[in-house]
Parts: sequence; C-alpha cells; structure tokens
Amino acid sequence: MARRGENARFWLPVAALLLLAGYSSQKVVRAHVDPSVDSIDYSFRRELPGRRGSIFDASGTPLVKSVPVWDYHLDPVALTNRVVRRRGEPPRPRAAIVKTIATALGLDFRKVLAMSEDVKRRYQPLAVSSDPEAHRTLADSTLVAGVSIEDRQIRQYLHRRRLSHVLGSVNAEHVGSAGVELRFNRYLTGVPGEIRGMKDARGRELYDKRIVSVDPVPGADIYLTIDHTLQYEAETALAAGMATFEPGSGWCLVMDAKSAAILAMASLPDFDPLRFGSTPDAAKLNRVTNFTYEPGSVMKVITAAAAFDSGFAGPDRIYSTERHDERYYKLPGDGSHVWDPTMTVGDAIVHSSNIVIGKLGYDLGPQRLWSYMRAFGFGTKTGIELPGEEVGILPDWKRWDKATWSRAPIGQGVAVTAIQLASAYQAIANDGVRMKPHIIKKIVDANGMDLYSHSDEVIGRPISSNTARMLRKVMLGVATKNGTARRAAIPGYSVAGKTGTAQKVIGRHYAPGLYRATFCGIVPASDPKLVVLVTLDFDANRKFHQGGNSAAPVFRRLATAALRYLMVPPDRPDEIPEDDDEDEFDQIMEERARSIVEAGV
Repeated sequence: MARRGENARFWLPVAALLLLAGYSSQKVVRAHVDPSVDSIDYSFRRELPGRRGSIFDASGTPLVKSVPVWDYHLDPVALTNRVVRRRGEPPRPRAAIVKTIATALGLDFRKVLAMSEDVKRRYQPLAVSSDPEAHRTLADSTLVAGVSIEDRQIRQYLHRRRLSHVLGSVNAEHVGSAGVELRFNRYLTGVPGEIRGMKDARGRELYDKRIVSVDPVPGADIYLTIDHTLQYEAETALAAGMATFEPGSGWCLVMDAKSAAILAMASLPDFDPLRFGSTPDAAKLNRVTNFTYEPGSVMKVITAAAAFDSGFAGPDRIYSTERHDERYYKLPGDGSHVWDPTMTVGDAIVHSSNIVIGKLGYDLGPQRLWSYMRAFGFGTKTGIELPGEEVGILPDWKRWDKATWSRAPIGQGVAVTAIQLASAYQAIANDGVRMKPHIIKKIVDANGMDLYSHSDEVIGRPISSNTARMLRKVMLGVATKNGTARRAAIPGYSVAGKTGTAQKVIGRHYAPGLYRATFCGIVPASDPKLVVLVTLDFDANRKFHQGGNSAAPVFRRLATAALRYLMVPPDRPDEIPEDDDEDEFDQIMEERARSIVEAGV
C-alpha cells in the first residue's frame, strides 16, 4: 500500500506538468498561427485594388496615371521561425535568404541582414516595386520567408509640378485631396475585385479550391481641355515674369474666345503633387479660381460696356477731367497724370482715367451698373469644374454709398476671381455671348464608353454684338504707344485689352506701395481666338508694379507663343513694328537681362 501511494504521489505531479506543457504548447502554436481564432483556418479572402483612372490633356497626352506595385515588408520573427528549403535540399541559412531578398529589391545586403536580426521590430518596410520578377522571387516560399506582400498603386504625375493646381493630388489612401483628383474622385476611383479560397499550411493559395474570383474594374479616365504645350508656355512665361518683376505670387490663364474652354491655367507658387500634405497653404491655393481681389482698372471696360449697351453714352461722349467737380461725390484721382481739360470715354479707356470713368459710372447710377456687372457674371460662380471656386464680392446696389458709385466703375469696392474676369472678357470677344468656362472635355470608362462629354453652354448675353465690337475697337488703343500697355502689343496681331493696377487692401485699408498688376487681352481683336489674362501680386514695393509695365510683357510672351502654336494667322500682316525709343524701363530691363547672362557665364 505504501509503495502504491508513493507511485501516485510521483506520477500525479508528472501528469499535471505534462498536461500543462501540452496546453501551453497548443496555445503557443495557435497564437503563432493566428491569435484571433481558436482553430487553424485555411480559408482566405484578398481584395484586389481597382486601378485609379488616368488624366489626359485635350490631345490625349497622359498627365497622371496609376501604376500597380507591390509593397514589401520584412517580419524577422517569421523569417527566424520558418524553415525554408527546396525538396531534396537542406534548409537555407538566414544569410542566403537575406541575400535573395536584397538582390530581388536592389537593397544593401548588410542593411537587410540587420533588419532580419531585429526581432523586436516586426513588419519593417523594405521597398515598393513594380518588378514582376522580384514579385515571383519573393512570393516563393522555397526561397524566402518573412516577407509580406501587399498589392497597391502609386500615382505618377508625369510632368511633376506642371498643372499642379488643376490636377491636384491624392492622399495615402489614393483618395483625391485637391483639384480634378478631388472634384472627380468618384469617377477616377476603381471598383476593387476579390479572391476567396483556401490556402495550404505554408499560406500558399490552392488554386483548385478558389471559391470567388472577381476582377477589379479600373476607374474612368478624364480628358481636360488643357493643352500641355500651352500649359508649358503659360508656366514658363509666368515664371519669367516672377523672376523679372519679383512679385510674391502670380497667375494666368488662356481661354478659347468662342467656347470658353480653358487651354492653360497657372498659379505660382505651385507644389509637388507627391508632397501635397507638407505643402504650405499659400502654395496650395489656385489663385485663378479660389482667390478674390479688387481688379482695378480692368473693370473700366465693364463700365464702358454698360454705358454703350444701355445707350447712355458712346465712345465719343466728352467729360471734364477736373476731379473736384461738385456734381460728383469724392471722385477717385488720376495720380500725377495731367490731362487736357476734356476727354472722351474712349480715350479714358485707352489712358485709364479714373476721373472720367468714375464720372461715367456715377452718371450711369448704381442700379444700372450693378445689373450689367451681374450679367457679366460678377458676384456668382462661373461653375468651372474645379473645387473651391470663390463667388467674389459684388454688394447689392442698394447697399452702395455715394463713394462706391464712382469707385465700383474703376474696380474698387468689388472683388472678383480671375476666372470671372476672363469670362467677362470672353463675352466681349464672342460678340456679347457669354459661355460657361470649362476645363473637362470628356470622361471615359474602362470600356471606352463616354460617361460625360462636354457641350458648349451659353450662360448669358450681357451685351449686344454691336456693343462688343465697339468695345473691342476702343480697347485696341490700350496696347499702343499712346495707351497704358504698349508692351502688350504683338507685331502682326491686333490686341484688344485693358490694364489694371489695383492697390491692395490689407485689413480695412489700402496698403501704400502694394499693388496687383493685371492685363487681360483679346487676340486677334478682329476675329477673336483667345482671351489671355495675367496678374502679378506684389507683396513689396516694386518700381514697375503697373499692369502695363509688368503684367503686359508677360501677356505678350504668352499670347505670342499661343498664337504661333495654334497657327493663328496674323490679322495685320503688313504691320511694321515701331522702333520705340528706349525709356527708363527698357534700360533697366536690358541691364537686368545682361546681369543674368553674365552671372550664368
């Protein structure tokens, strides 16, 4: 009996220890396979991402596309615990596995070896690659272990920063975060596919056990109205103007005069779409559509349009140039300009007289002038297919005080966007018919079917065709030796345009010495093909801040390039360029150009 009791006391603890060891072992094994389940599950489900649609320019040149890639991570624990061998061969040592991984991905062997030995850090990023040979190697469990592979996409902006404000960007989840990428995210986003089936003990799919296989559907492709060559010319001209005249920012656009299609749109500073998250807010801003500002004298053309179209006054109506006229309340001044005692309305546009146009606007009355401004699209969105478009500021005429009666006609007390301003000039170019500005040509699904195709849309007729032609004839004088923008003249082509030099408002007051310089032109004026707008925003006092001295030369460079590229024939082929005498501006620009060349040498 004593021996039987001693045996029991010996074997009971042994049995308990064996049970505990068995329980612990199965828990460890189960936790290693999958800590969230109570039994080994050989089923699996994998989502296949749908390729995001591409973006093209009007001619079909690709601007943005998504490329399928594999994202590789290293798990040192799995590499250590799993035996890697080919049939009939001994297990592969760690160094051999690491060498295979490093060679396939083009990585440094010693770096990957150090990663493989750091078992405290699991799922360390290795590389992103689109190489199918590397994928075949790293997916082979007889060659490597510990490498996890994830299917994903990377977005490629094929021209880097070009057109960044229009194209926008995507975030880490491949969701649009600005520009066309944001506005048309639901079209661009593909539909994911799915695979469901069974896998073996090593995690390899058993293809004969596949239950579900649904292919992903790529997103739709978007075609813009933008011409990438004209976009290059726009950004190059604007960058040159920024370097020459040193504004803090600048923007420009080229619009088709008949259809209001946007052929080029640029805003500086710009950004790298791949680093959108770290870009300063000032650089993210598309100043063509998402920024409002007092336009200054470019608005005088709209005042003249209201006067001509309503029959109130014609280009030959004469006004006194005397500012201190008791019939008018607080007229704006003309700075240091000295005029003849009288001036016609037509000459007031050419010489940009605040006094004369202020009087004209005052006589028109706020209700009539406001109605025409509204008809031209100010105070409302144009509806262009880009996110964040601003509405501008055009207070109801009943809220205008008497000072506003003569200030709004010259572009003070109202705020516009560049796209609104270009749209208004497009109506003048198109014989009074205002078209809806647009930047999307068509949207095509993965099967080549059109989901959307743009049709030109008339959104108003603010003035008659006769008024539009009369305005263009008056505006011809601006880009001449007698006008405010002789540097906007293009030999061989007629230019109908207007300058604007608007003092900036900081807080509730005008900032001394700070201006926004604008030139908006229609070319050729006799048979309009293009509307080109350029604005330079000066955040410091600069000598040549006027629209005619800074924005006009940028306009000339851009419009000349656009006319030549589009092969628009000259409407003044016999015109001989005038030999202008050098003035202070020409001398300084020549010296600056010479210093740049010498510095480059």
